[in-house]
Amino acid sequence: MDRKTYHIIQLLFKYYRETLGVSEKVELDAWLAEDERNRELLKSYEHFSRFVQDMHFYGETDVEKGYDHVFRKIEIQQKKKVNRMRWIGWGSVAASLMIMVTFMILWQQGSSEREQHPMIALASPDRSGVQLQLSDGKTISLAKVLEVKETDGRNVATNDTTGIVYQNMQEDILREEEIKYNTVITPRGTEYLLTLSDGSRVWLNSDSRLRFPVTFAKGIRRVELTGEGYFEVAKDTASPFIVNSGELEVKVTGTSFNITAYPDEEKIQTTLVSGSVDVSCPDYSDVGSVSLVPNEIAVFVHGTQKIEKNQVDITPYVAWHEGFLTFHDESLGSIAKKLERWYDLTFEFDQPETKELVFYGSIKRHENISQVLDMLRCTNLIGFTIIDSKTVRVTRL
Repeated sequence: MDRKTYHIIQLLFKYYRETLGVSEKVELDAWLAEDERNRELLKSYEHFSRFVQDMHFYGETDVEKGYDHVFRKIEIQQKKKVNRMRWIGWGSVAASLMIMVTFMILWQQGSSEREQHPMIALASPDRSGVQLQLSDGKTISLAKVLEVKETDGRNVATNDTTGIVYQNMQEDILREEEIKYNTVITPRGTEYLLTLSDGSRVWLNSDSRLRFPVTFAKGIRRVELTGEGYFEVAKDTASPFIVNSGELEVKVTGTSFNITAYPDEEKIQTTLVSGSVDVSCPDYSDVGSVSLVPNEIAVFVHGTQKIEKNQVDITPYVAWHEGFLTFHDESLGSIAKKLERWYDLTFEFDQPETKELVFYGSIKRHENISQVLDMLRCTNLIGFTIIDSKTVRVTRL
């Protein structure tokens, strides 16, 4: 499926769920105005939304029957004797849309399926384990403090239910050795929002850490990320903001972007939401820098000494910080790693090929893991066996 087709599907999908943003509605209206066939597709789609209501019945009584029912509908639609040239491209959108919405319905209607096939209880992750390491190495739990004091006794930050906020101390720090560093550590199953002393905000994903100055020195703002973080950088053209992640360096002045840099992943990804960033690899002189504009991604694969740039739909890369797990053409192996970090589990696969299965989908990030597994199981492609409270075996059906 090409990117344009998928984007249209996304807009129609949101239209059905009544979650279109203002700019997305303008974009959908413009697409509808382009061609009569687009408007005909929307009419077909509105008719399909009534058909989806029937899916609730099939989903509640027999998931497989509901699933088969949808694909019979698709098959019938494809066999209709219409002007085939007229529907090249639009047919793929319609069929793909039906499949995606069907998955959503099946996932949302899995309650009776879960009742019929109760799963062994999986342990819930401890989501209160976020820690802060002070400049002297002392570690404190952020679940237990309201104010953060540095080694000299000064209050440098406040902490509440929304996250930790560092104060702008307005100090004249001129030398690197004068800077005091703190580190926020998010174990598996946790996430955290911190506001740095310059006003920049960082959403830190699970199994991650961010090392940062309590107060930035003049002329440069530098932090170190391991894991994944979503950044909204306060604009300051006189003091560039630099993120070091493994072998990569991301340089900005004021922008929004996401970095994924887990040590157990083969690549580091930088996805730009707004503004501009420069991505480079200082350790390798022969690797040039890459400049990104919104909706582009820079990918560095370890060992290749090369940064590749591509245009992407940024949704699956940034949805986590908005409370969703979103997968677009993503392998089961990649999905499993995300679930392992968020739910503090381990997945075992019956064969390497099972990891290569590809899925689309989106689910609220705070759903119970049993619900997530049931949703994936409703595709009738994979099955799960609970080995113990922390281990799940995946089998291809």
